[in-house]
Amino acid sequence: MYLPLFDRLLYRHPFEGGSARRYARDARPAFGDLDDRLLDRLAPELDGAARLLDLGCGPGTFARRAAARFDALHVVAIDPSRELTRRGMVRAAGESLPLADRSVDVAICLSSIRYVRDRAATFRELRRVVRGLLVIVELDPDADRGRVAHHADRLTSPLLRWMFGPLFLRTAPPAGAIASLAVEAGFVVRTLRSDPVQPVYVMELA
Repeated sequence: MYLPLFDRLLYRHPFEGGSARRYARDARPAFGDLDDRLLDRLAPELDGAARLLDLGCGPGTFARRAAARFDALHVVAIDPSRELTRRGMVRAAGESLPLADRSVDVAICLSSIRYVRDRAATFRELRRVVRGLLVIVELDPDADRGRVAHHADRLTSPLLRWMFGPLFLRTAPPAGAIASLAVEAGFVVRTLRSDPVQPVYVMELA
């Protein structure tokens, strides 16, 4: 069940220290081939794009795959975590992006919009810098058991597997709540779909 107070107290902060290392080692790999499937879908947009923003890039998995696949694409990987940005990414908060107005062709928040401190302010910043497509990929509290199990079974920590469904996924903000914030910031929802494999929804905004 989505509880806004619970959400605000527990999740709206970056991964640091041991939690950052555990996320990179134990949790992020459970998304499997999601990065490649997202890049397949985004290929028409990215083929002609100059700059991609990966906001809340974590260990940089998606950013590296995008840069390897699209040679001409300049990938900007931003995360607020001191620990994770030691790997060469830009350290900044979503509420204050170090980017010029309308300087990003495509932006993605892959399992990251949940963790920003002020989502409304982050969407306003994204509206300022994004001139093309914004993609929100977030855990779906309404995901069916099969997709939940597919992800949970790939978590390397037994504790994470046990906690994933009730503590992380079922308490995630639903697509409607995220869409409302995006629309308030000036975006238009272009498509909203459930991923067929992972327990996430994919929202495309323009």
